[in-house]
Amino acid sequence: MKQDLTIPHGALDGIEAFLRVAERRSFSAAAADLGVTPSAISQTIKALEARIGAPLFMRTTRSVGLTQAGEMFLERAAPAYSGIADAYEAARNLGNRPAGRLRINLMRGAVQPLFEPIIAGFCETYPEIELEIYADDALSDLSAGGFDAGVRMSESLDADVIAVRLTGPFRFVAAASPAYLDRHGRPETPEELRDHRCVRFRLATGAMMPWSFEKGNREIEIPVTGPVIVNDWTAANVAMRSGIAIGMLAEPVAKAMVQAGELELVLTDYAASTSGLFLYYPSRKQVMPKLRAFIDYVRAHLPNDVTGHGTEEAHARTRKQ
Repeated sequence: MKQDLTIPHGALDGIEAFLRVAERRSFSAAAADLGVTPSAISQTIKALEARIGAPLFMRTTRSVGLTQAGEMFLERAAPAYSGIADAYEAARNLGNRPAGRLRINLMRGAVQPLFEPIIAGFCETYPEIELEIYADDALSDLSAGGFDAGVRMSESLDADVIAVRLTGPFRFVAAASPAYLDRHGRPETPEELRDHRCVRFRLATGAMMPWSFEKGNREIEIPVTGPVIVNDWTAANVAMRSGIAIGMLAEPVAKAMVQAGELELVLTDYAASTSGLFLYYPSRKQVMPKLRAFIDYVRAHLPNDVTGHGTEEAHARTRKQ
């Protein structure tokens, strides 16, 4: 019996709009992303809901949420749409030409040290690539979000991804403004932080980031308190530079502020090391020319004090160097 592979006319209309509204939880934000008006997005979603025969979103004046039908539709539509997008990109880049939109999902704290040194040169070198940088501290599902790759520290990655080292290992260090330290003193051991004002960082999970230190083979975790809680590294840096409290940040990020006299490092003998930053993508995903161009460019052009050496590609559980 001959199989009917005909897709009903208009069956795919509105899928991209639906996925973007579901991701952003906002009609206006989705409209801005897609370059259309909020009214156009609303009409597109209404038409899709009419074809499906069920509402997909719960709308209020303050928020947008998915209905049960919307959750079910998202679960099936997102990977299917991602597969269609991959097929389109594979055909488009058949001639091995780096082109198209490259969506990178990365932790907010990596934006400045990773992209500031290379973004101008990359965009000039590859004018046919449209680079989209999506800052997000949650560990997002790349396929569901329509991302080509993500950037995270290796400790947070699953075993079933391909990971490419972008930076060498670096330390998380405690720092404060010289004015704060002149007023409150300079702690000499991590335990003394209990008597200091500290900037606390709320993770995407809702938990507070622990303050961890190392001395020899011993790991030290200190519960801290303070007047400021943030969920963004830029806000944490502002709080530290303004003299409110001591904070924790990646040492490569602290370097420029220390050189400018805005911050002073403390407890450096106890600073804990991380494995560094890795670009990762699903192991089943073909490396498109646009992504390969990005990987090669970043590895070649990051400054020497940021880059490190490691295996080119490895599974997450086996790549710590």
